This record gives sequence, C-alpha cells and structure tokens, in this order.
Amino acid sequence: MSAKDKYHDTVVCALQKDSWHILGEQQRLLVDKRTVWIDIRASKEAPANIIFVEVKNYENVASPVAYLESVLGQYLLYRAIIKSSNRDEELYLALPEQAFDGIFGEELGKLVISYYSLKIIMFNIQKESIIRWIT
Repeated sequence: MSAKDKYHDTVVCALQKDSWHILGEQQRLLVDKRTVWIDIRASKEAPANIIFVEVKNYENVASPVAYLESVLGQYLLYRAIIKSSNRDEELYLALPEQAFDGIFGEELGKLVISYYSLKIIMFNIQKESIIRWIT
C-alpha cells in the first residue's frame, strides 16, 4: 500500500463538505500479478455516481515538468486499469489551486488537460474545500 499524499485528508474533508461519501481509501486494483493503489473512492447521491480520486500536490518539486510527466503517466496508467477492468468509476486528479497558478495554468498544463481529457478536482488547502471540477 502506498503512503498517503500530504493533502489526502484535506481532499477527503473537501469531498465530504461537497456531499460525497467516502467508500474507501487506498483502493487496491489488480492487473494480473501487479497492484496499484488509488487514494480515494467516493460516491454521491446514487450508487451509479462513483469516482476514484488520486491526490497530488505540486509544492517543492525540483522540476515541475518532470513531476507533470510522472503524474500524467500515473493518471493514464490508472485510467487504463479502471477501463480494462470494466469498472464504471471515473478517475479524477485532485490538485491544490496553487498548481493552477503554476504548471497547470501554463500552456503546457492546458495542453495536457485538453489533449488527455484529464478530469480534475481543484481544492483549496486552507478551507479544505473544492474550488472547481474540470471534466
């Protein structure tokens, strides 16, 4: 099992404030003999509306571009595993709003969001609240 991200509990609180129910944390998905762990599984209102959330932060990274490459690779890997498992959950990347003042607000970030159709939850760290959903 992987370690919780720095803002894992912040995102859990923000989702709960937005009327989401946390179904599980550190959710295990298997592909053959390999295991990946997705941070959060949550539902809202109806069982059909279930999502996975992978939490990331962009503080104190040596290279924002290298970190973006790593996060994008992880996101695409998890999305492929979810789809190949015939699961209905959508995968969201939870990012602090400061990430949008940085690399995600730049042309490179906008290109990646658009090209790969990233689903993102932007959250406020201090208020522990969701600022915006990008779908």
